[in-house]
Amino acid sequence: MKTKVITPHDGYEYFFGYYDLQPYDGEEKFHLAHRVAFLDRHPNAADVAEIGVIELATQRFIKLAETHSWNFQQGALLVWFESGKSVLFNDFDGEKHISRVVDMEGNELRRYDYPLGSVSADRTKGLSINFSRIHDFRKGYGYSNIKDPFYEENAPISDGIFLVDLVTGEGRLIASYADMAAAFSEEPFTNGKLVVNHITFNPSGTAFVILLRNFPVNTPKWGTVLAVGDLDGNFKKLTNFQVNSHYSFRGDGLVYIWSGLPEYGVYVFDTKTGERKLLHTPVTDKGDIHVNCSKSGDCFIGDGYVEAGGVRSIYRYDFARERIEKLLSVYSVPVTDTDIRCDLHARFSPSEKYISYDTTENGKREIVQIEL
Repeated sequence: MKTKVITPHDGYEYFFGYYDLQPYDGEEKFHLAHRVAFLDRHPNAADVAEIGVIELATQRFIKLAETHSWNFQQGALLVWFESGKSVLFNDFDGEKHISRVVDMEGNELRRYDYPLGSVSADRTKGLSINFSRIHDFRKGYGYSNIKDPFYEENAPISDGIFLVDLVTGEGRLIASYADMAAAFSEEPFTNGKLVVNHITFNPSGTAFVILLRNFPVNTPKWGTVLAVGDLDGNFKKLTNFQVNSHYSFRGDGLVYIWSGLPEYGVYVFDTKTGERKLLHTPVTDKGDIHVNCSKSGDCFIGDGYVEAGGVRSIYRYDFARERIEKLLSVYSVPVTDTDIRCDLHARFSPSEKYISYDTTENGKREIVQIEL
C-alpha cells in the first residue's frame, strides 16, 4: 500500500470535503478540491474558497471558480456534474444561497436558485435544504452568508426539503419541517427547533435518507432520527431520536450507519421493511465511523475520530469475511473548535484502486492518495 500527497506545496490549504461524495473523475485523471488561505477558524461571509481540480499526473491545481458558501467539513458540496467535464457546487449570489455548474475552463453552464445537499447519480434531480439553519445548528456544516428567515420557528411550514429539477431549474417543497415534526413526533425532540443536517439520494435517485435533528435547546443534547423519504415527501422512520450518524447506501435498499442505543456499532437497515441488524461492534477505537460502502459492494471504508496519541485512522470492513482491519493511522493537528477539525473522510476512486482522504498530518490541510 502506497501513500502520497496529491496537492501542491504552495502555501495554501487544500481539502475535498465529505466522505460520501466522489472526488475523482471517471478516468481518474482529476481530483476535485477546495483551496483556501487558512485552516484554524470558521469561514465568514467574506472568505472565499477556490474551486478546482488536482491534475493527478502533475500535482497541479487548476482553478475553475470561487465560492462564498463553504465550510471545513463539507466544503461547498463540490461534485462532478458531468465527469471530467463540469462541476457543481454551492455559492451565494448576494441575496440567497444558490448552486452553479462550471466547465473545465471555468465557464458557467448552469445556475440554480437552490443550494443542493444531494444530487441524483443521473444529475436530473437535486435536494435542497436550508444551510443557514444548519449553520445555526453547527457552523462546520452550514453557510454563514445570511440569517435563517425561519430562525424563530421550530418547525416552519414553508421550509424543509425541496426537490429541484436540474433540467428545468424548477423546485418545489416536498416536505416541510411542520410535516416532519408531525411524522416523527417524539418528545422532547420534536417539541423544539428541527433541522435536516444531512440528506442523500439512493443510487437510483428514487428515494433519499435524512438525518433530522433537534437543536439542543431545553434538552441536554440533540437526538437524530434516520428516515427514508420518497420524491413526494412520504417518510418512513427507521430509528427513534437516538445516536445516529454517518450513513452509506449499499445498493438502493440497504443503509449502513453508525448507531447506538441500546448497543453502539454499525447497523444495516432495510429501507423497505425497516429491519435492522447489528453488523459489527466495536468498529473503531473511538466508536463512530464515517461508513462509506464501495460501489462493488465488497466492503466499506471509514475513518473515526482522534485516538490515543492524537492520530486518526482509516478502517476497512470486509463483508464476506465479516472482518475489520485498520489500513493506516496518521497524526491530526489538535483544534480548539471541534467543527474546524480535519476528518479524514476516506473515499474510493471509481475503480477502487485508490482511496483519497483529507489530512493535517504534515501540519497543513492536504489531500493524500492511497494506492491499494
